[in-house]
Amino acid sequence: MTISRLLPSLSFALALAVGCSSAPTDIVPSGLQYSGAVVPPQGDAAWLELSAPLFPDAVVFQQFQDPSLYAGLSDAERVALIDNDVRVFEDLLTLCAADYPAITLQTEGGPALDSEQIKANYDEVARCGYELYGAKPYWVPHHVSDVDVCARKLGADWRLPTEDDVLSWTEDDLQFFQDTLTVPDNGEFPEHFYYSLDIYVRASDGSLALGNLAPGADHVTPLPVSGADLDALYIGNGRPIGLRCVRGLDM
Repeated sequence: MTISRLLPSLSFALALAVGCSSAPTDIVPSGLQYSGAVVPPQGDAAWLELSAPLFPDAVVFQQFQDPSLYAGLSDAERVALIDNDVRVFEDLLTLCAADYPAITLQTEGGPALDSEQIKANYDEVARCGYELYGAKPYWVPHHVSDVDVCARKLGADWRLPTEDDVLSWTEDDLQFFQDTLTVPDNGEFPEHFYYSLDIYVRASDGSLALGNLAPGADHVTPLPVSGADLDALYIGNGRPIGLRCVRGLDM
């Protein structure tokens, strides 16, 4: 695969649903959202919305198994990869609806979807994204650190979670995330990609770290890779790290 794959002509980006890029002004009910985000119950800690994972196109990103390729990219090429070859939940929701009839799209002026419809959408996007669109959480760690992926794909009010964000969530919040994002492994496809509690986090020293949203776990630890491996595609050892974003919600 050549660097020409990085050109904007390969753009897969679709317009996000109205309201995705602006901060909410009303109290948002907790749980899984139509956008794929998860909102914990409102509590005393900072109230943050956690996005669905963002996924690079594995066909494009597999070239970075060679770390020298990423290291040789210009800043513009690194940004173009994010703009053109990373998909978000709402992209996939629209793309997948024709082939996955269990998906229910929200219609303008129509009734809000209920929690079972939203959950079915999440399950089907997880399946479709993997089966049809090569959506896998395989990132170059330096790429996650170098480019403001969250703001570029979701809007200026979204950002990479910080160590302080993760540590602000209570064990009850983390239990809520686990309960919401845990599904049985049916062996049919790696749906845990969309339900993983491992996320990229900006540590207090500015470095990229591994966040774990499971209750009772070590919630912020060093990445499993370092040095030159930060320029290589990280596919994990059965537990790849998801790139999720956060934004503050009005109290």
